[in-house]
Amino acid sequence: MTSSSKISLEELNRKLADPSLSEQELQKYFLVDDEKSGPFNPVLEINRELVTVPATPEGRARSAALLNSANFISRLRRQAAFHNRIGSGDYQGPIIVSEGDSWFQYPFRLMDVIDQLTKRYAIFSLDAAGDTLSNMLRQAEYMDAIENTGASIFLFSGGGNDVVAGGNLAAHLFDFDAALPPEGHLRPSFETMLDDAIGMYGKLVRQVAKAFPKVQILCHGYDYTIPAKGTWLGKPMESRGIKDPDFQRAIARVMIDRFNERLALLQSSSARLNYINCRNTVNATEWFDELHPTDNGYAKVAQKFSALIEQFASKAREVEHKASKARAGRAKAPSAATAALETPSRPAATSSRATDGPSGMSLHIGLNMVSATHYAGWEGPLRACEFDASDMQEIADGLGYETKSLLTKEATRQNVISEVKKAARDLKEGDIFFISYSGHGGQLPDFNNDEDDSTDETWCLYDGQLVDDELYGLWSKFSAGVRVLVVSDSCHSGTVVRATVADGHALANGHAVAAGIPRAMPIDVATRTFRQNRDFYARLGASMSLGEGRNLTREITSPISCSVRLISGCQDNQVSLDGIGNGAFTAALISTWNHGRFNRDYAAFHRAIMMKLPPDQTPNHWQVGPRNPIYDAQTPFAI
Repeated sequence: MTSSSKISLEELNRKLADPSLSEQELQKYFLVDDEKSGPFNPVLEINRELVTVPATPEGRARSAALLNSANFISRLRRQAAFHNRIGSGDYQGPIIVSEGDSWFQYPFRLMDVIDQLTKRYAIFSLDAAGDTLSNMLRQAEYMDAIENTGASIFLFSGGGNDVVAGGNLAAHLFDFDAALPPEGHLRPSFETMLDDAIGMYGKLVRQVAKAFPKVQILCHGYDYTIPAKGTWLGKPMESRGIKDPDFQRAIARVMIDRFNERLALLQSSSARLNYINCRNTVNATEWFDELHPTDNGYAKVAQKFSALIEQFASKAREVEHKASKARAGRAKAPSAATAALETPSRPAATSSRATDGPSGMSLHIGLNMVSATHYAGWEGPLRACEFDASDMQEIADGLGYETKSLLTKEATRQNVISEVKKAARDLKEGDIFFISYSGHGGQLPDFNNDEDDSTDETWCLYDGQLVDDELYGLWSKFSAGVRVLVVSDSCHSGTVVRATVADGHALANGHAVAAGIPRAMPIDVATRTFRQNRDFYARLGASMSLGEGRNLTREITSPISCSVRLISGCQDNQVSLDGIGNGAFTAALISTWNHGRFNRDYAAFHRAIMMKLPPDQTPNHWQVGPRNPIYDAQTPFAI
């Protein structure tokens, strides 16, 4: 090619600044530097066959500056096109904001998903190749953009970098073993990495859904990538001795499936999140590299987005177009190319429940005494259990739950069982049931041989004990995908009352101090209560038979479909203490919750509560039923 047919760097800059030229017309001026590129972060180089780059330090510097600004330049071009389309006055489609990685912005070299959709829709693009979930969530540019444009649809693409382990896939693979299936070559750390990613994904989705009740969120889970001796899949697999191309592809399919499964699960427990399954959309011949489709491949993915956008397009005009107020936002490129922007004031969401999201029901049980008739003359007086129930109901009510409380005389076996069965009947996949209990814990002989210590733990309800086996049976009535949260401020083991406890503890200034008594039915009362009601508890135990064999676990013999999480006031060999205003555990929980300011997951919540209690009262965190990584990553009590 002759030098006369080349263009200069200045001419290339002018072309890039011309919004009338499509990115497809600019493709030929750029190549991809495979050595410098990261996963979902393509690094471009100028095609020197078409562009003259002076062989001087100044020429090289200008060339580098242009390439370093590729994301920013592409963003400005897209946003100029957005304003031009809205400013024409002719556009009547939905206003859309997009935030994503290189599937949404592969600057200049490929016609990515947003390039394809922009042919038809007005899209305010915040996308940047190489952007990560953590960075998107931290900057949260999409929040300003949705508000300022009046968008009715938010498109999101993220997590691809996590699916391929950020370029470190080899560390998450076992060495090749012919005896192992493809999924057996992925280390547990790979699942942990995806769980962390989906946790961030969930926070971002909830943030948008809570703040913008009319916005539909569209996301995708990528198509089956094809290892091709590349840096991100093929070479890491080869380094582990996994060399057969078909076996490599099988492992890659498992990786993509695992991410898509998590997104589908997230959709079921999120408001207005619409997950698009792109698997088996791009043909084997339509991949530009190991991670990105060709223009034709992206066009097919865009068609899936477009079909869903059209479902919401008829409602788009319900949201006022405010595009004239829209701003470019903070650029994900050199700081010299950007200016600081003020953040508009946006009212804080007061509820963790977003419009059109999953439902939450809660039941709060607090007993300051029990019936002496059933408990052999013992009334078990406590001070703070009704306060606990009221405070937990207040938390749930503020988060959008449909709440109910049962206090002391109302907290009968029949009433509690009836309310739990009602929740099981009404709640569906993605919904949550929150039940809190504050009162005495007791024990009974183990009639069905499912306990290693030969005793069943109980809640001491007003007219009789509710056995842990009964609770487990109630959980089995909930539909698959329902989340159940149990917060129990009681003692569940009769052996703990034999420990010497001079005084109880309550919370003051964030730390445990002396106050209160143990919330455990004394062993002599437990004995008299059982003997007085022997026939009732014997019949109850027989009706819950789970089969022979002391060590058969309930999870194996009677599996449940919902995901149950328990946060309890103490361990089996400890006491859970009453207090003045609240039980010690409930006081620590409320202090940690801090009016909803606590924003980490359940595991962190449990640890933080534990730090506020003395070493002789250690809260427990226990789960049963199918594992739910979305539930694991959510903030406490979130609907």
